[in-house]
Amino acid sequence: MKNIRGTWLHRRLGERLFLPELWHPTRQRFAAGLAVGAFFAMILVPFQMLAAGICAYFMRVNIPAAIAATWISNPLTSPFCIYAQYRLGCFLLGQGPMILPSHNPFAMLKELWEHAPVPFLVGTIPSAVILALIVYPLTLLIWDVLTARINARRKLREPGGL
Repeated sequence: MKNIRGTWLHRRLGERLFLPELWHPTRQRFAAGLAVGAFFAMILVPFQMLAAGICAYFMRVNIPAAIAATWISNPLTSPFCIYAQYRLGCFLLGQGPMILPSHNPFAMLKELWEHAPVPFLVGTIPSAVILALIVYPLTLLIWDVLTARINARRKLREPGGL
């Protein structure tokens, strides 16, 4: 962070860029940051991490969590995400899915994009919103469970903690 002070980025974004709440995880901001990143993970566009980081900056949530969560969609999971978005789009449009002759996931994605981009695009936003709405409360729950376990172990280590 010290290297950024005085640069054009600092001059453009101001001191807000250095607020601890954007970089240090707290329960609410960390969960919200993960939800923002999960949303952008389902929006399969270039520069997902940049978009998630900018959105997290303006929403004042944890920037590293938002950037890290975009990796939900990675080269291994993207074919499944795209196919699920396509199927969701078909469902929302009331269409049946097209029969794809290819068994290769990457060839299948190319065929989907060439022959059926509308169902895929229609399924993108709802899938992103659904995933973000799942990630937020799930993160809060996991945070609470882990915090309780850490506090219980800490009490056991203290003298007279039993």
